[in-house]
Amino acid sequence: MSLKQKTISGIGWNSVGNIARQIFQVLSLVIMARLLSPEDFGIFAILMIFVAFFNIFASMGTSQAIIHLDSPSQGILSSIFYFNFVVGLFLFVLLYVLAWPISAFFTNPDLVHYLQWIGLNFIIGALSLVQKVLLEKQMLFKRVVAIETIALALSFFVGITAAFYGYGVYSLIIMTLSGSAILTIGLWFSGHWRPSLSFDFQDIKLIWNYSFNLTSFSFINYFARSADQFLIGKFIGASSLGMYSLAYKIMLYPLDNISRVIVRVLFPAFSEIKHDNIRFKNAYIKAISFIALVTFPLMMGLLATANTFVAVAFGDKWIGMAALLMILAPIGMMQSIVTTVGSIYMAKGSTGLMFKIGAVNAVVTVLSFIIGLPYGVEGVAIAYALANLIMLYPNLKISWDQMELGVWEGLHKLWPYFLSAVVMAGMVYYAGAGLESVELSIYAILPLQILLGVLIYIGLLMIFYRHDTISLIQELKKRKS
Repeated sequence: MSLKQKTISGIGWNSVGNIARQIFQVLSLVIMARLLSPEDFGIFAILMIFVAFFNIFASMGTSQAIIHLDSPSQGILSSIFYFNFVVGLFLFVLLYVLAWPISAFFTNPDLVHYLQWIGLNFIIGALSLVQKVLLEKQMLFKRVVAIETIALALSFFVGITAAFYGYGVYSLIIMTLSGSAILTIGLWFSGHWRPSLSFDFQDIKLIWNYSFNLTSFSFINYFARSADQFLIGKFIGASSLGMYSLAYKIMLYPLDNISRVIVRVLFPAFSEIKHDNIRFKNAYIKAISFIALVTFPLMMGLLATANTFVAVAFGDKWIGMAALLMILAPIGMMQSIVTTVGSIYMAKGSTGLMFKIGAVNAVVTVLSFIIGLPYGVEGVAIAYALANLIMLYPNLKISWDQMELGVWEGLHKLWPYFLSAVVMAGMVYYAGAGLESVELSIYAILPLQILLGVLIYIGLLMIFYRHDTISLIQELKKRKS
């Protein structure tokens, strides 16, 4: 199978897996939101702040280094495996010890046990990092996606059962740990690679420069993405954080299920053509065009239907989340494109440059959170949106220059999908207001708005941008065949 066929197949299987993942994640959020309180979600969001921070060091960029290396030896892979396990064990012990001061900082004694239990995830995850990345390097995404979907489905039922029986925050922890454990077991049984009984620190030094820059970028990116939840949890409260964190998760759905699906496949594919800028550029433009085709209308549709969507999906106790969704939706649209630039840096081996632009992003983003904090949780969200808009051009310029793609050239390719999505959102919003005026049930209004939005968006593309849209779809079909 050629690289092109492997890439298309990988995107296809990742898309299938993410449809299943999205179904389970949406169901789990809706059901959990009914069984748990905003405060429970807020407490879990605090836990995930520290889990996300420690996860930066869980692999130390070794997973990406394995993909970047042309032919990693058995010795290097074994050294990386044992290195990851030792790091995972160290992170568990460190979080176990830090649980007490963290709990005191947030004035919540229950955080001690929550943090100590969730820390087991570092040990479990370290056992399958190499197995997973080797399957991805070989572009065997069908196998990886099947294992991930099974793990997600089983952990979903385990977590929902725990929540039903009143385990509260522990049900979210149980869901996380069971998912990691099932995934690890599945990867060990599915993959053929096993570590040798050898470790050479020279192997770690061989990839250290690449991995260190990548880890440094992840380190500062963590602060840019987690400072908002940290500040809200400390200064505004767990209930507000629960609203914000759930709205943020919903905003991330298109990124997790579309952009990152494609990026996951693009990185190993781009690594194969990293020295050919013409192929690199053409493949990248097609990728972001497809992302925009899907994510732009999803985000603008979410903005237009936020009030009805929250009322139908989560109930009256979450109604304050609607305003946050309206603010975060444009961020999701921008980030669906910006999140793809990481694959360029990693494929080109320019992780040092990735770290530098990441540092600037982190400073601008954290400052925006601090500025927005006095104005409440909505103020933080608005400030975050402005920070994303400010950094949009430099983020695209610095990364796209590496493959000789101009910013305006790239954005011009995305313009049809942006304009069509904006017009569609306006029409859907006013249609919803009209349906409410005749006192139609919100359970009927939401599906009508969704159907209308789909028809309007497709209609606009076919009327005004027919050639570009059909060319993109035909190109995708041609590559599949």
